[in-house]
Amino acid sequence: NNEEIFDQVDVIENLTYSDVHNLKMDIYQPVGDTEVNRPLIIFAHGGTFITGTKNNATAVDFCEAFAKRGYVTASINYRLAEDIVGFFNQFIFYTDTQMAYEVVLNAVMDGKAAIRYFRKDVAENGNTYGIDPNQIWAGGNSAGGVLFLHAGNITTIEEFTNPLTLEKAEIAQGVFESIGGGIEGTSGNEGYSSELSGVISLAGALHRSEYVDESDIPSVFCHGDSDGVVPYNCNGFQNNPSYDQLCGGGALFPEFQDKGVNTDLLTFPNDDHCPWSLNSSKMNEVILFVSDFMYNNIDCDESSSMTEINNKDSKLIYQVDLLGKPVKKNATGFIFNVFENGKTDKKYLIK
Repeated sequence: NNEEIFDQVDVIENLTYSDVHNLKMDIYQPVGDTEVNRPLIIFAHGGTFITGTKNNATAVDFCEAFAKRGYVTASINYRLAEDIVGFFNQFIFYTDTQMAYEVVLNAVMDGKAAIRYFRKDVAENGNTYGIDPNQIWAGGNSAGGVLFLHAGNITTIEEFTNPLTLEKAEIAQGVFESIGGGIEGTSGNEGYSSELSGVISLAGALHRSEYVDESDIPSVFCHGDSDGVVPYNCNGFQNNPSYDQLCGGGALFPEFQDKGVNTDLLTFPNDDHCPWSLNSSKMNEVILFVSDFMYNNIDCDESSSMTEINNKDSKLIYQVDLLGKPVKKNATGFIFNVFENGKTDKKYLIK
């Protein structure tokens, strides 16, 4: 559903999700939502792994828009290049394969820790944020899209190294060993799953298109086809073939289609990197497109609730909306059914 249901969003700021690296996130929730089993979207900002924070405008706009649609959203900080390779090397990390793998893979491990944080909260703290732990999606802008495409669609170290040359595979293997923790990393919240239900890539990419296989998860792409930073197709970073390869939405979309994995692509013709960042109309286009994709791919439980079972032999007296006003026939949105036996249930109706 593309409509905003809620007018206001509550933000919990600077919550620590990785004690190991002191990493923070902001959690956005709709004000007035009484649901306690809501899908979660974790969002990672852009900035070439050199700059950026969870407060980046695109991250805030995205998280607010989806919270108003009834999702719980979280914008995360993750370690940047300076944290991994130092002040001077942060500006040139992408020119060297080992540094590139170190920077990106450490960030991927941080993203996985953020996913695990929420499942740990459900198990140990009684689900503070009212999420459905079986419906966790993640995505990001530019570097954030790179981060979560890898976190969501690569499940073993071997899957990452298999398409690489022997030399690069050995470099990658060494980086994984230096990080520790296998494909899960060591950024915290161990013992919980980092599995995702889907990925949202806004000008993101995978290192190799060969990573896509039949077991991957639904992935949706938004990308300018003249992107000079993260290639729309497969090329070196900044379209420089001497840098390590990235495959953007233009290359990955047909791969996912070919493997029978649910996917979609919104191309911005003749646009450069992240055209939505400075254009509210294009950002709205992205939000509507992603919202449609998620609505069609969220795995909701279609079975009857216990409330419906209890009410099946009781007469429906009337229906009201969220404000308690009687609803008209064919109304949409949240509807409360009030039954003769005193029970109520709530449904969300769409056209």
